[in-house]
Amino acid sequence: MSARKRSRAVSAPPPPPGADACALDADRPSSPAKPAKIDYDSPWKDALELYFKPAMALLAPDLHAVIDGSVPPEFLDKEMQSIEVPEGPPGDGRLYTDKLVKVRHIDGTDAWILVHVEVQGGAAGPQMIGWTAHRMYRYRTRIEDRHEILHAQAGQALPALYSLCILVASRSGPAHLEYRQDFLGQGVSFSFPVVHLSQWLERWDELEALARTNPFAVVIMAQLQALRYHGAERVAPTISLARLLYKYHYSREQIRLLLRLIEWMLRLPKDQAPVYMAALKHIKQEKKMGHILIAERIGMEKGQAKMLLQQLQHRFGPVDAETTARVQSAELDELETWLLNILDATTLEDVFQG
Repeated sequence: MSARKRSRAVSAPPPPPGADACALDADRPSSPAKPAKIDYDSPWKDALELYFKPAMALLAPDLHAVIDGSVPPEFLDKEMQSIEVPEGPPGDGRLYTDKLVKVRHIDGTDAWILVHVEVQGGAAGPQMIGWTAHRMYRYRTRIEDRHEILHAQAGQALPALYSLCILVASRSGPAHLEYRQDFLGQGVSFSFPVVHLSQWLERWDELEALARTNPFAVVIMAQLQALRYHGAERVAPTISLARLLYKYHYSREQIRLLLRLIEWMLRLPKDQAPVYMAALKHIKQEKKMGHILIAERIGMEKGQAKMLLQQLQHRFGPVDAETTARVQSAELDELETWLLNILDATTLEDVFQG
């Protein structure tokens, strides 16, 4: 007889539409063309390595509380590469990031953290969640099997292992997933915490406030905007996130690193790259000067007005003369508000609210 397997289910929204895009860099107009398939996996790997402790502060506060912050985390990438676990069911289409991290517990012992990130999660029904729970279980047991004997021979205890699953596209669900295998009253049960990352969409103001001191909050904002919008719609949120970094007075190096991750996640269409780069240039000038000269402000207003009119025409069809005049005579702050409004607007009137 075959063993019976079951796991708890989590709901998730549909996957975001794809778009041909190019990556941008804050220090040059554009970077070499990327493959058509958008790769969210690599920016997550970089983001976790750059901001592991801030990430755990947001996503696993109980774990963060017992990590010795004075000891840098060690990323065991070679260890993970040597462990063979199936990537997913045939035709799955998801992207995964699996990181094994060695940290120091506050009691002086070592601990390992297995972080599984399901980046491009579509509708996560019971079957997919069951597979995810099984995958996490297989990783854990294989890590333990590989090192139990080695540590015993060295007279060392096997490090504690903490498993964490991050479902990027999931808005809600249980706080833990469970893998269970049982037959006639005997078997195994393995549960682990899961983060439903898209729940932050309902707590956006809180997330934006956290971004003032926690750079990983910026990473989460970029990933959520990448799920919500596609194509030219991504220009306004990308500019908004860039402005936020300067508003919160991040260092030049932090801004460079975070912009790279933002641009990597929010892949913009090639024809929108000049719009973004022009906006980024103005943001830098504004930060450097502390105020904007009249001529520069007029130039920024013209650029924003032109972009808004293009977006309005794309979304609602030909723009009448009255609306065109209103946009062209608007102040910079109004234009920026309307550019953000258009992302969720269902009618032309919705754009000009607020």
